[in-house]
Amino acid sequence: MDISTWNLYWNRDYGGQIRANLVYTPYVSPDSKTLCMSFNRDPAYHSNLEENQQWSENDLTDRFEKEIKFHNLASESIPTLDIIDIDFDNRQVFIEWNGPDFYMLGLETPYDQILPNWKEQWLTTISKLKAMNISKFSLHPNSWVIKDDTLIPFNWFFCYHRDDVGITIRSLLKQISDSRQEKLAAVLEGMGLNLDIECKAQDLEKVCFNSFRENYPADLIEKAIWL
Repeated sequence: MDISTWNLYWNRDYGGQIRANLVYTPYVSPDSKTLCMSFNRDPAYHSNLEENQQWSENDLTDRFEKEIKFHNLASESIPTLDIIDIDFDNRQVFIEWNGPDFYMLGLETPYDQILPNWKEQWLTTISKLKAMNISKFSLHPNSWVIKDDTLIPFNWFFCYHRDDVGITIRSLLKQISDSRQEKLAAVLEGMGLNLDIECKAQDLEKVCFNSFRENYPADLIEKAIWL
């Protein structure tokens, strides 16, 4: 697909415009019905050149392949956004788009008013992912959308099989925002962990959930940890 006329997809916070993703470059079609996840570092979006230098071609290819692999695995058991096309030569995945994402919707309206049973849906999805042996760490509200009153996750590039081993948090830092890293540091200190301990993916789930305590209700995080 030709994305030359597509728009970059941004989030915003109360300080202004921010990136919606730190790994790929997201573009939205002119009719807002398709999202292109381009696993390339467009400097118009990823403007920190020093940060961009941390991403090798192998890194980007790995995340592109994970996006496809774990999307396909998850779609066997839970609702996912349809993949419309894949451009393997340019590392681009085109998915149906039902944005704005959940985070953006929540800036104007409380989640409970947008989708009254969102917590139950969120927990059900987390439970099913665990049952499918998938650890999904892209859990920020901007990695979910609503389609037909269903809360649907996307951004599958930040996934592992739950029994994958030898993962260090340091190896993941470049795809985690500075603000999330600050929360993560406090979580690690509280759990007696450090950035270089090799972990199994499922053992990192608790670290991940705890780092999202400012994004989700405390009781929801506790239930997710103990599922």
